[in-house]
Amino acid sequence: MNRTYRGGSVTPDPSLFTAVMEGQWEIVREKLLALATTAAIMTAVAISVSILLLFLSLALVVVFRILVVPTTPASTRQELVFDYVPAAPTAVSSFLGAKETKALALYDNPKLITDAALTSSRVLTPGQRFDVSVSLTLPETRHNVDAGVFQVRAELLTARGEVIANATRPAMLAHTGTEVRLLRLLVSWPLHALGLVEEVRTVTLPMFEGVGERLTRPFAGVRVTVVPRAGGGPNAVPQMWRAHADLRMDMSALTRFLYHYPASSFAVMVLVTWGYLCAAALLVFAAAAAAGVVRVPTSFAGEVVRRASAADGKQRLDPFFDGMGLTTSSDDEAVSAGPTPSRLSADSEGGETTTNGGGGGGGGEGLRQRRGRDFE
Repeated sequence: MNRTYRGGSVTPDPSLFTAVMEGQWEIVREKLLALATTAAIMTAVAISVSILLLFLSLALVVVFRILVVPTTPASTRQELVFDYVPAAPTAVSSFLGAKETKALALYDNPKLITDAALTSSRVLTPGQRFDVSVSLTLPETRHNVDAGVFQVRAELLTARGEVIANATRPAMLAHTGTEVRLLRLLVSWPLHALGLVEEVRTVTLPMFEGVGERLTRPFAGVRVTVVPRAGGGPNAVPQMWRAHADLRMDMSALTRFLYHYPASSFAVMVLVTWGYLCAAALLVFAAAAAAGVVRVPTSFAGEVVRRASAADGKQRLDPFFDGMGLTTSSDDEAVSAGPTPSRLSADSEGGETTTNGGGGGGGGEGLRQRRGRDFE
């Protein structure tokens, strides 16, 4: 902002520090008002952009969690009930929920299940990787010890009974010496007497690891068969106390954190995403302002003030500084537009002087007149 003398000479507007030191309080008030207006407008714009980026962050995090975090239970256990009628005991267990099982029960023959019903009745989301393990609880009897090694065959099934994958693992009851068994019995005999401890061993076999859920052939259940060793006969079939199959989703460390701590992970992800978006928006705006594509904040704030003043239908009055014939910067526009000869002659003859050039009429609103004598 520049200020002009009556003779038409232009002098730079003093800084805020200079105005304070020289006691030009009207200029100080004007500069502080302009600074406060600019800061308020910039703060309002920054808050608006931040709120918009916050809602964008919420939407991005919600979409990310829908695509990445599984909605099914992280692990499921189903009991295996073996049929000992055939030579190789077999057990089939389904991991489908009650709703899916009821829908598929409408078909008399599993082979008649349509593709639409098959794909809609699934345990896992397509593409999700999972592990399946089988646990057999065997009593510590002489029969199981003599049975030795036996084979456990597992098959992943669809709702139609189609085999998705199969695996075979050898298993046996670990041998324990007589002295060790007697020592364990001596230590834990009160628990055995009360029925709190059973003489059993649990054999856990990881049958499938990292299997991917298919889109057209979804996993629905598992079939487990215990096959005795060759030439062993009926005595090679182990006696089982109970058995179960475990389904566990294969998740990365990040996915496990998002799955097991939904509220904390959601808040952290929103804050991090919001911070990155705000920083990116600030860098983009700074680069655009440096390239001249958009206005700098101070210029934008000044334009907002000017448009707001024009919308009010009133001309904004500039502060007047009564000293050494100085006028405010609004007179610069009148000087640059070219003063009329009548005004120049009035200044030289000591007549009436008009400030704050708003128009040619002396009685218009926003005009202020000052009578005085010119300095000789």
